[in-house]
Amino acid sequence: MGTVGRTRPIPDPSQFELFSVAAEPAKPLPTQPERFRRGPRHHPQGLVYDLQNCFDVINEVMFKRELLQPVIRWSRNRWRYTLGLCDVEKRVITLNTSLDDARIPEMVVAGVMHHEMLHLYFGITEGPNGGRRFHTPEFRAAERLFPAYVKVEEWLRDNWPLRGRPARKPRPVTGGFLSYLAMMHGATPEPQP
Repeated sequence: MGTVGRTRPIPDPSQFELFSVAAEPAKPLPTQPERFRRGPRHHPQGLVYDLQNCFDVINEVMFKRELLQPVIRWSRNRWRYTLGLCDVEKRVITLNTSLDDARIPEMVVAGVMHHEMLHLYFGITEGPNGGRRFHTPEFRAAERLFPAYVKVEEWLRDNWPLRGRPARKPRPVTGGFLSYLAMMHGATPEPQP
């Protein structure tokens, strides 16, 4: 039974070895070689999709190369609900690793990338109550200009989140949504090695 109405005395930290050891300066932990670190390293090249190519095509077609190159990467873990994040101050775009799946159409990955690139383009504004505002009416209007916006929203509404194990077959470099988008707008993406 618990102690009702009574409190335990607070112990003196010096009487425990744990506290006396902690008072000494901590030794730095040895660093592990890169191959032993936990989780994959952040890279724009996934097993199915290349985020750098996606950024380059969208930057040329939709932004006329106005956006400077940010850090682009896949997340280390699979997120359940978040599709992508953009840190405007640090200029980092991170897309959910769950999107690097052959079952997901290329236009969906491109649509999420376009959304995150709009965060870089518009930045952060101050809202009516002094708070930070990310999705302004101008942002939403620009988001609807993406050529496959309606199809991407419908696909996400009907299919996200995906169930089961991810399909990891690589996509062909030509013949996809980004190739079509670049061709229709006269863009010439740099060839991939």
